[in-house]
Amino acid sequence: MTVTSDDGSVGPLREALGVCAAAGMSGALRVTGRPGGAIHFADGQVVAIETPGAPSPEVLLLRSHRVTESDWDAAFAAAAVAGRPMSTELVARQLMGAGELEILLRTAVADAIFVLASGTVEEYRAEPGQLEFVLPLQPGAETDWLLAEASRRIRVLATLPHQDRVVAASAMSADSVRLGDGQDEILALADGRRTTRDIAFALGRGVYATTLALARLRAAGQLVTASSRAPGPAQGQPAQEQPVRPALPRRQPEPARQERRHRLPSRTPDLRAPLSLLRPRSGRDPGS
Repeated sequence: MTVTSDDGSVGPLREALGVCAAAGMSGALRVTGRPGGAIHFADGQVVAIETPGAPSPEVLLLRSHRVTESDWDAAFAAAAVAGRPMSTELVARQLMGAGELEILLRTAVADAIFVLASGTVEEYRAEPGQLEFVLPLQPGAETDWLLAEASRRIRVLATLPHQDRVVAASAMSADSVRLGDGQDEILALADGRRTTRDIAFALGRGVYATTLALARLRAAGQLVTASSRAPGPAQGQPAQEQPVRPALPRRQPEPARQERRHRLPSRTPDLRAPLSLLRPRSGRDPGS
């Protein structure tokens, strides 16, 4: 079932997050869907989100070259031996400032919830327990703020012409505009095969920020959608009419899945009753 709507609402995720927050849960809310993932809680606050649709804090730090791989490995080993958080070790080694690291982790959590809210949710399940995450946000983020931020970003992108696969425009139009703020790096990766997510992972940036940058480049004529840029004829050869390929049939979702709806739990501080309603009706493991 689709989670988002034109007004930026986030559907069943709102109620599920609200129940976990009201119960002061510590553990994970497992979300199965596209892209799916796990939302980690500590005392009712969101401290981390794992999803294949958005870069993790480790990816953001390493791919953006804020921290080298050798420094990361050394800090990770030292934190494991000393039994202290990875964030404390990074700050102690002066690899990151405490404020800078908190901003990066909060941005990563906001970006991940935006990706989850922009996708689809098939099943979700709360699993109370100990937090298992390398770089949790401390203090955690309030669920209301996260959902409001996700809704705002969805509404912003709804006003922008954005497509997944893009390719750099011709060299003539590219030379007419001065590039900045890492736009040259984006153009170098826009080869018609990479998606917004691919470019975000490659550069160590958030998916939302990358999407905005792509929209600005498209508005400036620096990018076009990959499907709208047809290859020209070879030099010295006349152009030939491209054959029309029949459209491939699209697979329709199963009626049972279309009609399935979650029973949304009521808000109550008693964790056992509402969380039991979050469990899927099928026996399939909805883990990420």
